[in-house]
Amino acid sequence: MVPVSRSATTQPPASLEQAVVDLVRAGARGQGPGVRKVATQLMRNVPQGVADKSIFREAVHQALSTTHSGLRLGVSDVPREPDSRQPLVDVDDSPDGHGLFLPPDLMDSLHMIVAEHARASELRQAGVDPTRTILLSGPPGVGKTMSARWLAQQMDLPLVSLDLSATVSSYLGNSGRNIRQVLDYARSGQCVLLLDEFDAIAKRRDDDADIGELKRIVNVILVQLDRWPATSLLLAATNHAHLLDPAVFRRFERVLDYPSPRREERYLILRSLSADQIDDDLVSLVAGATTNATGSDLKQLWALSVRRAVLESLPVSHTLLEETARTAPHPGPERDRLLYEMEQNLNMSQRQIAAICGITHPTVSKAISRHRRLINE
Repeated sequence: MVPVSRSATTQPPASLEQAVVDLVRAGARGQGPGVRKVATQLMRNVPQGVADKSIFREAVHQALSTTHSGLRLGVSDVPREPDSRQPLVDVDDSPDGHGLFLPPDLMDSLHMIVAEHARASELRQAGVDPTRTILLSGPPGVGKTMSARWLAQQMDLPLVSLDLSATVSSYLGNSGRNIRQVLDYARSGQCVLLLDEFDAIAKRRDDDADIGELKRIVNVILVQLDRWPATSLLLAATNHAHLLDPAVFRRFERVLDYPSPRREERYLILRSLSADQIDDDLVSLVAGATTNATGSDLKQLWALSVRRAVLESLPVSHTLLEETARTAPHPGPERDRLLYEMEQNLNMSQRQIAAICGITHPTVSKAISRHRRLINE
């Protein structure tokens, strides 16, 4: 195979005419990678003579996306903070969304988004594009970041993650430039872009001290939301959707609300984590007793239980019961059952159970008696 000319692979085209020549040369030689290389350079360094750079980038991006292979991001070209040279984003070329369990309606929404992008050409023939921008809203630990991984995995795209809170706090004076760099990088190839801690920049602001820089950042984001290419997906995650500037909120095509996991989701998360190391009855018991736990909380609970089981040479069922009890679940039938199981299956005294749970011995005694009466009825 004849190599693409040096000007077509290592140097950005100086003019629109040169760009056309480079593309024709690579295309005439049947070099798909060469075409994509030149196109990448065109999108990152738009040549002189192009009237609207954003429209030009999107047109090139969509033209390339009609091929089966599409245009992948260059991992070696990750944008960096000019002074520190630290990467501004994390690029995961093989995202893993395994273990995502959400309410059925939320999972249906995610599946629909994947289907839209898989059948994008049919949608365009019908006069619409697939969903391009989505706001993920909910408390910490409920699956927003995992959803981003799952979507990227299902769409076979790299996941590009930017922590806006860290970016703004670390590089406030350069934040606008840095975020623009990241957005240009993400637009240069097909990807799922996650803007985490989105409320760090897009919330309502009454403080004049930071309003100038942050207003410029918000304006950059607003423009990009309107022009984001339909070949990629932009996700923004926030723990405080009610704080967002209404102008920003309205720009998202879809808003997905993430509730804390219900008992059914907690059961599925624990079942996935335990991989059949504990029986279903115990999984169900722990799922019922961890009323306020998020998916992240359950992962930490399981990891701690496994560590203790290994280090103390105990069954993981033993340590899981103990660690669940330490979370001091609210009084009720689930806690009564938990305390009963600790007495019966772990051979613990009621005083030991009281010490672990941080409650009184009489409270433990009454709870166990209630559950014993219940199972004898």
